[in-house]
Amino acid sequence: MRHLILLWICQIAIIIGEDTPLNNFYKSLRQNLILKMEVDYSQNQFGNTFNSSGIFYGINKRKYVYDSSSMKIIVEDSLITTANNETGQLVYSSIEKDHMSVLGILSGDLDNVEFLEKTSEYIDHFEVLKYGYKGTFQFDINSGLLKLIKLYVDRDQSLMVKVKSINFIDHYDMSAFNDKNFEVIDLRD
Repeated sequence: MRHLILLWICQIAIIIGEDTPLNNFYKSLRQNLILKMEVDYSQNQFGNTFNSSGIFYGINKRKYVYDSSSMKIIVEDSLITTANNETGQLVYSSIEKDHMSVLGILSGDLDNVEFLEKTSEYIDHFEVLKYGYKGTFQFDINSGLLKLIKLYVDRDQSLMVKVKSINFIDHYDMSAFNDKNFEVIDLRD
């Protein structure tokens, strides 16, 4: 009987949006705080793996920065600016308004994301309906803080962001970027 009461309380908490790790994570973003996370980023595509460590700043929905020693990626709505420190190239490119990425999901872009029925308090499964992607959020059992997000595009492509530290800050200056030593490539339409 006690188990049934606890299950009922958990279901009510989900329905009315009580404090779950996932709700707490996105609640902070809705309070105009900037998410700052030290992350390990991994992308597996057709047997090739790309790994990177850096800082992710989630400013708001469709506005975020990923900064590592090899590159800096700035996304503002439909514009992506990529500064590749290894090649010395600065690339401007456009993306569709409904473009979906794992970093976009972290910044609060949940327009095409549907969360599935909870099977664990600390793991949330989701689908990106428009594209058929699937993914999971995993939260630390002790702190309730995000520790991992995975996105499965298909059997040959997946992405993972492992969170090493997480903070919320009041300000981040996106304009602090020196592009003088880069070859500029503009791929915008």
